[in-house]
Amino acid sequence: MDHTTFIMLKPDALEAHLENKILDVFRENGITILRKKVVIVDEKLILAHYAEVIERLKDNVPDFPQRILKEFVDKTVKIYEIGYHHHDIVAKVRALIGATDPAKAEPESIRGKYATDTMEKSNAEGRMLRNLIHASDSDENAKKELELWFK
Repeated sequence: MDHTTFIMLKPDALEAHLENKILDVFRENGITILRKKVVIVDEKLILAHYAEVIERLKDNVPDFPQRILKEFVDKTVKIYEIGYHHHDIVAKVRALIGATDPAKAEPESIRGKYATDTMEKSNAEGRMLRNLIHASDSDENAKKELELWFK
């Protein structure tokens, strides 16, 4: 496997017992799980993971760091390095998981099938969007996230 990326099953996916259903989608599409780890999230790790998003949203959603901490700290996530035999693994994985807002995700995508939250609902309730899974958005970020989480 020359081409790898990072995914994280978030607390909402694990609480809904969706791990196997989600991983099956990747397996059915020729993606291999190379390594996995169960992590109980701490504040430093999750803030480092979301540092770019926090920076991008600081003016529009100033309480975003608090939303992240409430959603993740002391909760379990499962992280994976997954591989694919083509160089377009990041694009392939992101297409399989669907749009960030599950309400806008393709019906056959992971979020389209299994997520129940919406951006509108999470914003109205002042909390983080529960969209089951995080996947790296570039090869560069995949490398950073793999180093951060698997250290």
